[in-house]
Amino acid sequence: MFDIAIIFLLLICSAFFSGSETGLTAVSRARVYQMMTGGNKRAAQVIWLKDHKEKLLGTILLGNNMVNIGATALATALAIRWFSENGVFIATIALTLIILIFSEVMPKTYAIQRSERVALATAPMLVALVKIFSPVTSAVQWFIRQFLKMLGVDTEGQDTLIST
Repeated sequence: MFDIAIIFLLLICSAFFSGSETGLTAVSRARVYQMMTGGNKRAAQVIWLKDHKEKLLGTILLGNNMVNIGATALATALAIRWFSENGVFIATIALTLIILIFSEVMPKTYAIQRSERVALATAPMLVALVKIFSPVTSAVQWFIRQFLKMLGVDTEGQDTLIST
């Protein structure tokens, strides 16, 4: 039962990352700026995140991948215990559907309709995570730039982490 609770918690974290990405990219910068000048501290955090887009997207990609892979690995281990070698197939299908519906599409659909609410609600946690994950996301950015440079791609002054 503990394993299922952890999987559920990881799926909630995945929904957080997916919804917050959509909310922060869809929210009106002008409206949030107006709120910030009125003294809204969370609006100031949203502006900071929008000003640090590459770090934000790197953090969201890192966090979302960690929780999705963790949930899938744990679900696969659990399914193997329950269903033997068929567990891998069952876990893959089940987690693909669960992640797609509950951790990707649903939170993004909600966030696109309520971008201001989502952006303001998630900003404090995301500012903290951007700062915590900064060494890792900076290392990933450096690696990507070096790899692309070896391929002859000039990335000077360009973002390397792209959100879809």
